[in-house]
Amino acid sequence: MQEWKEVEAINAGIDRVIGAVELPEIKMSIAHSLKTAGKRLRPVSVLLLAEMNGGRIEDATDAALAMECIHTASLIQDDIVDEGLKRRGEDTSHQKFGLFMAMVSGDYLISRATMLMSKYEPKVVYAFSKAGLYMAEGELLDVKSRKIKPSLDDYVECVRKKTAVMFESSFEIGARIGGADEEHAESCRLMGLEFGIAYQIVDDLIEFTQIDDEHKKSALKSFILPLVYAETVSRQEAIDQCMKQVEERIAKIDKALSGYPDSEAKRKLVQLVDLLRSYNGVKVK
Repeated sequence: MQEWKEVEAINAGIDRVIGAVELPEIKMSIAHSLKTAGKRLRPVSVLLLAEMNGGRIEDATDAALAMECIHTASLIQDDIVDEGLKRRGEDTSHQKFGLFMAMVSGDYLISRATMLMSKYEPKVVYAFSKAGLYMAEGELLDVKSRKIKPSLDDYVECVRKKTAVMFESSFEIGARIGGADEEHAESCRLMGLEFGIAYQIVDDLIEFTQIDDEHKKSALKSFILPLVYAETVSRQEAIDQCMKQVEERIAKIDKALSGYPDSEAKRKLVQLVDLLRSYNGVKVK
């Protein structure tokens, strides 16, 4: 994935974002957060969906960077709330730079994301704004879930708002910038929603089975889907039910993708979906 032109465009854009920061303290802090990167699935999704719908990487790059900035800001805030110690194997922002600088960095990234997104048409900006709004609501639902035993419906609502909306919006934004009509933009939005929920369930399974224990450390824990199922079934049955949920959502994505002609962008998006399949079938036991 790292050699993809989409990833290269995002990495170059992130260097520009960091390079434009005037105050060295903020530059050092956001560079730590932006460079402590995962696979950059959300911004990559923006670019791939734009290409799949007839657009160009160049036209969608600022939107992709905006999604990465607001996602990174949400991780900084999430780590503060969860009293996180490690993120992707590195010290969290507030652990490394202090609470004040972490909060300032999060505010900076949200503002930068808004500036990057401001040039696009209203429906793109609306999808972006919805992501930020839902993430705030999802964070509250996540914190509340620690005090109750949430149902499956509670879990899905929380995950849709806290995690999946970023993929939902990324897929829709990319499609709209690429020139998709309303029908295709809606289809892409739903595809992103299914991807985002499946992605979080896989992440929950990784946490539940402790197969990647050193990757992320927090003092506080969220109530994850396997624990919802484990209230009424065995540990293995809880894992199996989670895997079934992932498989069902992947099937919906496959069906939506089947309506698009073959292209390099489509093949790459299939590879992103295969990441879910890989975790589901290999790493999760």
